Amino acid sequence: MNIQKYVPLAPLTTLGVGGSARFFVEVKTEKDIEEAVSYARAHGLAIYPIGAGSNILVPDEGVDGLVMKIAMHDIELHDAADETFLIAGAGARWEDVVNLAVEHGLYGIENLAGIPGTVGGAAVQNIGAYGAEFGSVFEYADVFNILTGVFERIAHTQASFAYRTSFFKEHRELVVVRVTLRLVKNAAPNISYSDLKRAQLEGIPLATPMQIAEAVRSIRAQKFPKNAEGGTAGSFFKNPIITHELADDIAKLFPDVPMFPQKEGMIKIPLAWLLDHVLALKGFSNGNVRLYEKHPLIIIARSGSRAIEVDTLAHEVAQRVFATTTICIEREVETFSGR
Repeated sequence: MNIQKYVPLAPLTTLGVGGSARFFVEVKTEKDIEEAVSYARAHGLAIYPIGAGSNILVPDEGVDGLVMKIAMHDIELHDAADETFLIAGAGARWEDVVNLAVEHGLYGIENLAGIPGTVGGAAVQNIGAYGAEFGSVFEYADVFNILTGVFERIAHTQASFAYRTSFFKEHRELVVVRVTLRLVKNAAPNISYSDLKRAQLEGIPLATPMQIAEAVRSIRAQKFPKNAEGGTAGSFFKNPIITHELADDIAKLFPDVPMFPQKEGMIKIPLAWLLDHVLALKGFSNGNVRLYEKHPLIIIARSGSRAIEVDTLAHEVAQRVFATTTICIEREVETFSGR
């Protein structure tokens, strides 16, 4: 185990901003994790696990603790009757996991193709896109409990998956080590999402998991900026889920607003629609950062940007949304604690 000091974190995140980790370690085995946690305890350090850094905002002042990069990349398949269990280290790239699944004709995660990040991050965030969510295929996760120093297994029934959250997100003492997904060899293609329906009408083949994954990547490529435009963390904000009463008030003000019924009478509203059609915030900027012109949920940070610029822009967007709609929006991207 190699503990390093004052390691710049900006290059380890997709936003590309922020300061350094006071202490940093890359863990490749369960033993590495145990040793890293023991080191942090001995030195009174907070622990900050990261994967691909695709969903975090590092403050400019850096992180006064031990940043632990999860680097277990193993992926394997185990057949069982009509199902296949995919087991992956938490540091495995999500795209590598999707590719392996669709190459073997397995259904379940093809609609989640093209999402940056790692398997561990997918579990914490309960990633979702194009009519699918990670939680629907999750079987269990092996985790390390920082507080007890014990490895545990969290089953699907314990994982508490909901929109962009999970048991793992609420219990930061748990470090996801390995994840098992339940995939199937035979299923009806999930092409109910509007973009996929449109692709089908255009004659794009969507009969296999690989074809669906390719179509999803093509759709995403049209909505997300190229790397040369700057760093991003994907969708920076969550779509708001509001009460039926508030939704009725919003509909009176903005009759064309799309609404999607959720559990327990709640309503989801596409935040991108509000930012575009109500607030005209596409391209809205603060210094070196701006909302992407094609998809205003995305913040782009040009080279040389600072984390404070990203944070200030996000605050301003939230304030404008609340002032116009009384909706309190939440960030999908998380900010690491500073010093």
